[in-house]
Amino acid sequence: MEEEIVRFVRGNDTQQDEFMDFINYVFHMNGKDMDFYRLLPKLYKKECHPCEYNYFAMENDHIKAAVGVFPGRITVCGTNLNYQGIGNVAVNPYSRSKGYMKKLLNQAVDSILKEDIDFSVLSGDRKRYSYFSYEIVGRKYCFRINESNIKHSFDKARKVRFQFALIDADNKEELHKISDLQKKQPIYYNREDDKLYDILKSWAPVDLYGIYEEMIFVGYLLCYDNNTIKEIILDKEDTISEVIADLYKTIAKGDLVLELPEYQRCFIDSLSALAENVLIKDGANYSVFHYERVIAAFLNLKTQTDTLADGEITFLIHGIKREEKLLISVKDNKVSVTQTIQKADYEYTQLEAMSVLFRNYSPLQRKLPMEIQTWLPLPLHIFPADNV
Repeated sequence: MEEEIVRFVRGNDTQQDEFMDFINYVFHMNGKDMDFYRLLPKLYKKECHPCEYNYFAMENDHIKAAVGVFPGRITVCGTNLNYQGIGNVAVNPYSRSKGYMKKLLNQAVDSILKEDIDFSVLSGDRKRYSYFSYEIVGRKYCFRINESNIKHSFDKARKVRFQFALIDADNKEELHKISDLQKKQPIYYNREDDKLYDILKSWAPVDLYGIYEEMIFVGYLLCYDNNTIKEIILDKEDTISEVIADLYKTIAKGDLVLELPEYQRCFIDSLSALAENVLIKDGANYSVFHYERVIAAFLNLKTQTDTLADGEITFLIHGIKREEKLLISVKDNKVSVTQTIQKADYEYTQLEAMSVLFRNYSPLQRKLPMEIQTWLPLPLHIFPADNV
Protein backbone atom coordinates (compact mmCIF):
# COMPACT_ATOMS: atom_id res chain seq x y z
CA MET A 1 0.00 0.00 0.00
CA GLU A 2 1.33 3.42 -0.96
CA GLU A 3 2.37 5.52 2.03
CA GLU A 4 0.10 8.55 2.43
CA ILE A 5 2.01 11.83 2.39
CA VAL A 6 0.03 14.80 3.76
CA ARG A 7 1.09 18.42 3.23
CA PHE A 8 -0.56 21.73 4.13
CA VAL A 9 0.35 24.35 1.54
CA ARG A 10 -0.60 27.69 0.00
CA GLY A 11 -2.07 27.14 -3.46
CA ASN A 12 -0.69 28.28 -6.82
CA ASP A 13 -1.99 28.83 -10.34
CA THR A 14 -0.88 25.41 -11.60
CA GLN A 15 -3.62 23.86 -9.43
CA GLN A 16 -6.51 25.85 -10.96
CA ASP A 17 -8.22 23.02 -12.84
CA GLU A 18 -7.89 20.50 -10.01
CA PHE A 19 -9.07 23.08 -7.48
CA MET A 20 -12.19 24.00 -9.44
CA ASP A 21 -13.07 20.34 -9.98
CA PHE A 22 -12.57 19.75 -6.26
CA ILE A 23 -14.83 22.52 -4.91
CA ASN A 24 -17.50 21.89 -7.55
CA TYR A 25 -17.53 18.24 -6.48
CA VAL A 26 -17.66 18.94 -2.73
CA PHE A 27 -20.46 21.51 -3.10
CA HIS A 28 -22.44 19.26 -5.48
CA MET A 29 -22.18 21.52 -8.52
CA ASN A 30 -22.35 19.57 -11.74
CA GLY A 31 -21.09 22.32 -14.04
CA LYS A 32 -24.26 22.21 -16.11
CA ASP A 33 -26.70 24.05 -13.84
CA MET A 34 -24.16 25.85 -11.66
CA ASP A 35 -20.46 25.96 -10.85
CA PHE A 36 -18.12 28.30 -8.98
CA TYR A 37 -17.26 30.24 -12.14
CA ARG A 38 -20.91 31.30 -12.41
CA LEU A 39 -21.58 31.48 -8.67
CA LEU A 40 -18.69 33.81 -7.82
CA PRO A 41 -16.97 35.05 -10.99
CA LYS A 42 -15.29 37.84 -9.01
CA LEU A 43 -13.15 35.24 -7.21
CA TYR A 44 -12.81 32.09 -9.27
CA LYS A 45 -11.99 33.18 -12.80
CA LYS A 46 -8.50 32.06 -13.73
CA GLU A 47 -7.31 35.66 -14.04
CA CYS A 48 -8.33 36.22 -10.38
CA HIS A 49 -5.75 33.59 -9.28
CA PRO A 50 -8.06 31.91 -6.71
CA CYS A 51 -5.55 29.23 -5.77
CA GLU A 52 -3.14 31.87 -4.49
CA TYR A 53 -5.78 32.85 -1.91
CA ASN A 54 -6.32 29.27 -0.76
CA TYR A 55 -4.77 26.90 1.75
CA PHE A 56 -4.82 23.24 0.76
CA ALA A 57 -4.48 19.92 2.53
CA MET A 58 -2.75 17.63 0.04
CA GLU A 59 -2.71 13.85 0.14
CA ASN A 60 -0.06 12.47 -2.21
CA ASP A 61 -0.17 15.76 -4.14
CA HIS A 62 -3.97 15.78 -4.55
CA ILE A 63 -6.24 18.43 -2.99
CA LYS A 64 -8.37 16.94 -0.20
CA ALA A 65 -9.37 20.10 1.69
CA ALA A 66 -9.34 23.83 1.00
CA VAL A 67 -9.99 27.15 2.74
CA GLY A 68 -9.93 30.44 0.84
CA VAL A 69 -9.03 33.84 2.32
CA PHE A 70 -10.03 36.77 0.10
CA PRO A 71 -9.42 40.49 0.74
CA GLY A 72 -11.94 43.35 0.77
CA ARG A 73 -12.21 46.96 1.85
CA ILE A 74 -15.06 49.19 2.98
CA THR A 75 -15.35 52.83 3.94
CA VAL A 76 -17.63 53.59 6.90
CA CYS A 77 -18.33 57.26 7.61
CA GLY A 78 -14.95 58.17 6.13
CA THR A 79 -12.97 55.41 7.89
CA ASN A 80 -11.33 52.82 5.65
CA LEU A 81 -11.53 49.28 7.03
CA ASN A 82 -9.75 46.26 5.60
CA TYR A 83 -11.49 42.91 5.92
CA GLN A 84 -10.94 39.38 4.70
CA GLY A 85 -13.62 36.87 3.86
CA ILE A 86 -13.20 33.14 4.34
CA GLY A 87 -14.84 30.99 1.69
CA ASN A 88 -14.95 27.61 -0.10
CA VAL A 89 -14.43 25.78 3.19
CA ALA A 90 -14.38 22.24 1.81
CA VAL A 91 -13.20 18.73 2.62
CA ASN A 92 -13.38 15.70 0.36
CA PRO A 93 -16.04 13.43 1.94
CA TYR A 94 -13.53 10.56 1.92
CA SER A 95 -11.00 12.63 3.89
CA ARG A 96 -13.17 13.81 6.75
CA SER A 97 -12.37 13.32 10.46
CA LYS A 98 -8.67 13.77 9.77
CA GLY A 99 -8.45 17.26 11.25
CA TYR A 100 -7.80 18.93 7.90
CA MET A 101 -10.45 21.62 8.27
CA LYS A 102 -9.35 22.63 11.77
CA LYS A 103 -5.76 22.81 10.60
CA LEU A 104 -6.58 24.92 7.54
CA LEU A 105 -8.94 27.29 9.35
CA ASN A 106 -6.34 27.94 12.03
CA GLN A 107 -3.81 28.51 9.27
CA ALA A 108 -6.18 30.94 7.54
CA VAL A 109 -6.93 32.91 10.72
CA ASP A 110 -3.22 33.02 11.59
CA SER A 111 -2.49 34.50 8.17
CA ILE A 112 -5.14 37.19 8.71
CA LEU A 113 -3.74 38.07 12.12
CA LYS A 114 -0.33 38.76 10.58
CA GLU A 115 -1.80 41.46 8.34
CA ASP A 116 -3.36 44.85 9.04
CA ILE A 117 -6.92 43.52 8.91
CA ASP A 118 -9.76 45.06 10.91
CA PHE A 119 -12.25 42.20 10.73
CA SER A 120 -13.12 38.98 8.94
CA VAL A 121 -16.41 37.51 7.70
CA LEU A 122 -17.63 34.06 6.70
CA SER A 123 -20.89 32.20 6.23
CA GLY A 124 -21.85 28.97 7.94
CA ASP A 125 -22.87 27.39 11.23
CA ARG A 126 -22.42 29.65 14.24
CA LYS A 127 -21.06 27.06 16.66
CA ARG A 128 -18.78 25.47 14.11
CA TYR A 129 -16.90 28.72 13.57
CA SER A 130 -17.00 30.05 17.13
CA TYR A 131 -13.96 27.82 17.80
CA PHE A 132 -12.02 30.12 15.47
CA SER A 133 -13.14 33.44 17.09
CA TYR A 134 -16.24 34.09 14.94
CA GLU A 135 -19.70 35.05 16.19
CA ILE A 136 -22.89 35.50 14.19
CA VAL A 137 -23.69 39.20 14.43
CA GLY A 138 -25.36 42.04 12.59
CA ARG A 139 -29.01 42.72 12.02
CA LYS A 140 -31.08 42.74 8.85
CA TYR A 141 -34.73 43.65 8.37
CA CYS A 142 -36.66 41.32 6.09
CA PHE A 143 -39.91 42.55 4.50
CA ARG A 144 -42.45 40.54 2.50
CA ILE A 145 -44.66 42.45 0.07
CA ASN A 146 -47.64 40.91 -1.70
CA GLU A 147 -50.34 42.03 -4.13
CA SER A 148 -52.72 43.04 -1.36
CA ASN A 149 -50.09 45.31 0.19
CA ILE A 150 -49.71 47.18 -3.09
CA LYS A 151 -53.44 47.28 -3.81
CA HIS A 152 -54.38 48.82 -0.46
CA SER A 153 -51.42 51.23 -0.21
CA PHE A 154 -51.74 53.16 -3.47
CA ASP A 155 -54.54 54.85 -5.37
CA LYS A 156 -55.86 52.73 -8.23
CA ALA A 157 -55.42 55.66 -10.60
CA ARG A 158 -51.72 56.04 -9.80
CA LYS A 159 -49.56 55.56 -12.86
CA VAL A 160 -46.26 53.68 -12.89
CA ARG A 161 -43.52 56.19 -12.11
CA PHE A 162 -40.36 54.06 -12.21
CA GLN A 163 -38.98 51.75 -14.87
CA PHE A 164 -36.48 48.91 -14.62
CA ALA A 165 -33.93 47.57 -17.08
CA LEU A 166 -31.47 44.71 -16.81
CA ILE A 167 -27.84 45.80 -16.93
CA ASP A 168 -25.21 43.54 -18.46
CA ALA A 169 -21.42 43.62 -18.59
CA ASP A 170 -21.38 45.79 -21.72
CA ASN A 171 -23.37 48.63 -20.09
CA LYS A 172 -20.23 50.47 -18.97
CA GLU A 173 -21.99 53.81 -18.60
CA GLU A 174 -24.68 52.37 -16.33
CA LEU A 175 -22.11 50.44 -14.30
CA HIS A 176 -20.22 53.70 -13.80
CA LYS A 177 -23.43 55.33 -12.49
CA ILE A 178 -23.91 52.44 -10.08
CA SER A 179 -20.36 52.84 -8.81
CA ASP A 180 -20.76 56.60 -8.31
CA LEU A 181 -24.06 56.18 -6.46
CA GLN A 182 -22.68 53.47 -4.19
CA LYS A 183 -19.72 55.67 -3.22
CA LYS A 184 -22.07 58.39 -2.00
CA GLN A 185 -23.46 56.13 0.74
CA PRO A 186 -22.33 56.44 4.39
CA ILE A 187 -20.90 52.94 4.02
CA TYR A 188 -19.56 51.73 0.70
CA TYR A 189 -17.40 48.94 -0.63
CA ASN A 190 -14.19 49.15 -2.61
CA ARG A 191 -15.43 47.57 -5.82
CA GLU A 192 -12.81 47.73 -8.54
CA ASP A 193 -14.24 49.11 -11.79
CA ASP A 194 -12.93 46.24 -13.91
CA LYS A 195 -14.55 43.71 -11.54
CA LEU A 196 -17.74 45.62 -10.72
CA TYR A 197 -20.09 43.58 -12.90
CA ASP A 198 -18.70 40.27 -11.62
CA ILE A 199 -18.99 41.52 -8.04
CA LEU A 200 -22.62 42.54 -8.50
CA LYS A 201 -23.40 39.18 -10.12
CA SER A 202 -22.02 37.20 -7.18
CA TRP A 203 -24.15 34.44 -5.69
CA ALA A 204 -26.05 33.66 -8.89
CA PRO A 205 -28.79 33.54 -9.94
CA VAL A 206 -29.02 37.31 -9.49
CA ASP A 207 -30.44 40.03 -11.74
CA LEU A 208 -28.96 43.51 -11.79
CA TYR A 209 -31.56 46.18 -12.56
CA GLY A 210 -31.09 49.85 -13.21
CA ILE A 211 -33.94 51.99 -11.88
CA TYR A 212 -35.14 54.92 -14.01
CA GLU A 213 -37.56 57.83 -13.78
CA GLU A 214 -38.41 59.44 -17.12
CA MET A 215 -35.37 57.69 -18.64
CA ILE A 216 -33.03 59.11 -15.97
CA PHE A 217 -30.98 56.72 -13.81
CA VAL A 218 -32.07 57.02 -10.16
CA GLY A 219 -30.76 53.79 -8.59
CA TYR A 220 -30.17 50.09 -8.89
CA LEU A 221 -31.07 46.83 -7.19
CA LEU A 222 -29.89 43.23 -7.02
CA CYS A 223 -32.67 40.64 -7.12
CA TYR A 224 -31.77 37.07 -6.11
CA ASP A 225 -33.74 33.96 -7.12
CA ASN A 226 -36.31 36.14 -8.94
CA ASN A 227 -37.88 37.72 -5.86
CA THR A 228 -35.44 38.60 -3.05
CA ILE A 229 -33.78 42.02 -3.08
CA LYS A 230 -30.64 42.11 -0.97
CA GLU A 231 -29.11 45.34 -2.23
CA ILE A 232 -30.93 48.46 -3.34
CA ILE A 233 -29.64 52.03 -3.48
CA LEU A 234 -31.62 55.07 -4.62
CA ASP A 235 -30.61 58.68 -5.08
CA LYS A 236 -33.85 59.68 -3.29
CA GLU A 237 -34.46 57.28 -0.42
CA ASP A 238 -37.99 58.50 0.29
CA THR A 239 -39.16 57.01 -3.04
CA ILE A 240 -38.53 53.42 -1.90
CA SER A 241 -42.21 52.43 -1.49
CA GLU A 242 -43.13 53.69 -4.96
CA VAL A 243 -40.10 51.96 -6.47
CA ILE A 244 -41.11 48.65 -4.90
CA ALA A 245 -44.74 49.08 -5.92
CA ASP A 246 -43.73 49.67 -9.55
CA LEU A 247 -41.27 46.79 -9.46
CA TYR A 248 -44.05 44.54 -8.23
CA LYS A 249 -46.40 45.67 -10.98
CA THR A 250 -43.93 45.43 -13.87
CA ILE A 251 -41.21 42.88 -13.12
CA ALA A 252 -41.85 40.78 -10.01
CA LYS A 253 -43.06 37.20 -10.20
CA GLY A 254 -45.09 36.77 -7.04
CA ASP A 255 -44.33 38.15 -3.59
CA LEU A 256 -41.27 40.34 -3.13
CA VAL A 257 -38.83 39.99 -0.24
CA LEU A 258 -36.37 42.69 0.78
CA GLU A 259 -33.43 42.18 3.15
CA LEU A 260 -32.12 45.52 4.38
CA PRO A 261 -29.20 46.43 6.67
CA GLU A 262 -30.09 48.38 9.78
CA TYR A 263 -28.47 51.60 8.62
CA GLN A 264 -30.90 51.91 5.66
CA ARG A 265 -33.38 53.31 8.14
CA CYS A 266 -35.33 55.46 5.68
CA PHE A 267 -36.09 52.34 3.61
CA ILE A 268 -36.99 50.37 6.73
CA ASP A 269 -39.37 53.01 8.07
CA SER A 270 -41.12 53.40 4.71
CA LEU A 271 -41.51 49.69 4.05
CA SER A 272 -42.82 49.08 7.57
CA ALA A 273 -46.00 50.84 6.46
CA LEU A 274 -46.20 48.97 3.14
CA ALA A 275 -45.13 45.38 3.80
CA GLU A 276 -47.19 42.44 5.03
CA ASN A 277 -44.65 41.73 7.77
CA VAL A 278 -41.11 42.32 8.90
CA LEU A 279 -38.66 39.87 10.45
CA ILE A 280 -35.42 40.91 12.13
CA LYS A 281 -32.72 38.35 11.38
CA ASP A 282 -29.06 37.75 12.19
CA GLY A 283 -26.34 38.58 9.72
CA ALA A 284 -23.18 36.54 9.09
CA ASN A 285 -20.24 35.26 11.16
CA TYR A 286 -17.67 37.95 11.92
CA SER A 287 -14.48 38.23 13.91
CA VAL A 288 -13.12 41.67 14.80
CA PHE A 289 -9.37 42.09 15.14
CA HIS A 290 -9.10 45.86 15.61
CA TYR A 291 -11.89 46.88 17.98
CA GLU A 292 -10.94 50.53 18.35
CA ARG A 293 -11.26 51.23 14.62
CA VAL A 294 -14.31 49.03 14.00
CA ILE A 295 -16.28 50.31 17.01
CA ALA A 296 -15.56 53.94 16.11
CA ALA A 297 -16.57 53.45 12.48
CA PHE A 298 -19.85 51.64 13.12
CA LEU A 299 -20.80 53.72 16.16
CA ASN A 300 -20.44 56.78 13.93
CA LEU A 301 -22.64 55.02 11.37
CA LYS A 302 -25.22 54.46 14.13
CA THR A 303 -25.37 58.22 14.75
CA GLN A 304 -26.52 58.67 11.15
CA THR A 305 -29.82 56.93 11.96
CA ASP A 306 -30.25 57.17 15.76
CA THR A 307 -29.96 59.80 18.44
CA LEU A 308 -27.71 58.09 20.97
CA ALA A 309 -27.85 58.82 24.68
CA ASP A 310 -24.86 60.60 26.16
CA GLY A 311 -22.63 58.23 28.06
CA GLU A 312 -19.15 56.90 28.72
CA ILE A 313 -17.85 53.40 29.37
CA THR A 314 -14.57 51.50 29.43
CA PHE A 315 -14.24 47.99 27.99
CA LEU A 316 -11.30 45.64 28.38
CA ILE A 317 -11.41 43.24 25.44
CA HIS A 318 -9.17 40.19 25.32
CA GLY A 319 -9.23 40.02 21.53
CA ILE A 320 -7.81 37.26 19.40
CA LYS A 321 -5.17 39.61 17.98
CA ARG A 322 -4.54 42.01 20.85
CA GLU A 323 -5.84 43.17 24.21
CA GLU A 324 -7.62 46.51 23.95
CA LYS A 325 -8.79 48.71 26.80
CA LEU A 326 -11.09 51.28 25.24
CA LEU A 327 -12.78 54.40 26.56
CA ILE A 328 -15.94 54.86 24.50
CA SER A 329 -18.05 57.98 24.84
CA VAL A 330 -20.94 59.73 23.14
CA LYS A 331 -21.73 63.39 23.71
CA ASP A 332 -24.35 65.24 21.64
CA ASN A 333 -24.28 62.34 19.17
CA LYS A 334 -20.51 62.77 18.70
CA VAL A 335 -18.40 59.64 19.13
CA SER A 336 -15.00 59.13 20.73
CA VAL A 337 -13.17 55.78 20.98
CA THR A 338 -9.66 55.83 22.44
CA GLN A 339 -7.18 53.59 24.19
CA THR A 340 -7.10 54.19 27.95
CA ILE A 341 -5.28 53.10 31.10
CA GLN A 342 -8.19 53.71 33.44
CA LYS A 343 -9.96 50.81 35.14
CA ALA A 344 -12.34 48.86 32.93
CA ASP A 345 -16.05 48.89 33.70
CA TYR A 346 -16.55 45.60 31.84
CA GLU A 347 -14.19 42.88 30.72
CA TYR A 348 -14.87 40.55 27.79
CA THR A 349 -13.39 37.64 25.90
CA GLN A 350 -13.28 37.74 22.09
CA LEU A 351 -16.65 36.03 21.66
CA GLU A 352 -18.27 38.02 24.48
CA ALA A 353 -17.10 41.28 22.92
CA MET A 354 -18.47 40.26 19.52
CA SER A 355 -21.79 39.38 21.15
CA VAL A 356 -22.25 42.47 23.30
CA LEU A 357 -21.18 44.94 20.61
CA PHE A 358 -22.57 43.50 17.40
CA ARG A 359 -25.07 40.68 18.03
CA ASN A 360 -28.70 41.11 17.03
CA TYR A 361 -29.64 40.05 20.56
CA SER A 362 -27.24 39.44 23.43
CA PRO A 363 -28.06 39.00 27.14
CA LEU A 364 -24.79 40.82 27.83
CA GLN A 365 -26.25 43.99 26.35
CA ARG A 366 -29.02 43.96 28.96
CA LYS A 367 -26.42 44.13 31.73
CA LEU A 368 -25.05 47.47 30.53
CA PRO A 369 -26.30 50.88 31.69
CA MET A 370 -29.44 51.96 29.86
CA GLU A 371 -27.73 54.82 28.05
CA ILE A 372 -25.10 52.44 26.64
CA GLN A 373 -27.78 50.01 25.48
CA THR A 374 -29.07 52.70 23.09
CA TRP A 375 -25.80 52.37 21.16
CA LEU A 376 -26.12 48.65 20.49
CA PRO A 377 -25.93 46.53 18.47
CA LEU A 378 -23.53 48.28 16.13
CA PRO A 379 -24.63 47.88 12.48
CA LEU A 380 -21.79 45.70 11.17
CA HIS A 381 -22.83 44.58 7.70
CA ILE A 382 -21.55 43.22 4.40
CA PHE A 383 -23.77 42.99 1.33
CA PRO A 384 -23.88 39.49 -0.23
CA ALA A 385 -22.09 40.86 -3.30
CA ASP A 386 -19.09 41.67 -1.11
CA ASN A 387 -19.08 38.44 0.87
CA VAL A 388 -17.29 35.26 -0.14
